[in-house]
Amino acid sequence: MRLTPTEGTRQLDDYMLGLLAPRDAVLARMESEIEREEVPGIGPHVGQLLALLLTTSGCREVLELGTAIGYSGIWLARGSTGRVTTLETDPARARRARANFAEAGLGDRVDVVQEEAMAYLERGGEPVDAIFNDLLNSFPGEETVDRCFELSLGRLRPGGLLLADNALGRGRVIAGDSRPARNIDRYNRLVAADPHLESVIIPIRDGLSLARLRLM
Repeated sequence: MRLTPTEGTRQLDDYMLGLLAPRDAVLARMESEIEREEVPGIGPHVGQLLALLLTTSGCREVLELGTAIGYSGIWLARGSTGRVTTLETDPARARRARANFAEAGLGDRVDVVQEEAMAYLERGGEPVDAIFNDLLNSFPGEETVDRCFELSLGRLRPGGLLLADNALGRGRVIAGDSRPARNIDRYNRLVAADPHLESVIIPIRDGLSLARLRLM
């Protein structure tokens, strides 16, 4: 049987999904809500990868840019040993995220901060072991991408992980024919060109940008 590229990709996704360990009741419910309501979400493949990356790197403190309803935050918290601070501007989503973290038994380890990511980063703060950026599609332009990248690097400990979802922009990143695509391309090029970072894009789901700040 010969499959079209789209059919082949879908079947490969289904195959990989079938090899993942079943998610617990909280994550399974949230996956259904994400699909039904078209809420932004990273999916279980990326979630499992994030948790593994944080665990193997011994990450403690984590900063997440973009909470939505807390799906990725649960994976980040389960992969780390300290606190996760996650930023969300929508009050309804922030409330849902807090409830989901509490139901997952993580309410005491995850802080949902209702604030713009750039305003939060501009204030500075203590260094963290990992930053997960899930806002590249939402930034108003490449100037914001530049500043977010600069500030994020300033918050990472040596050896820390700089992570970003949607690194392939559903293929639009090649054409650069939209603001989100140009934002993503700009971010990818900043990461690739920075001599302080070791980086790769992992082509899972919509692409995960993975970079490590070199030890000084």
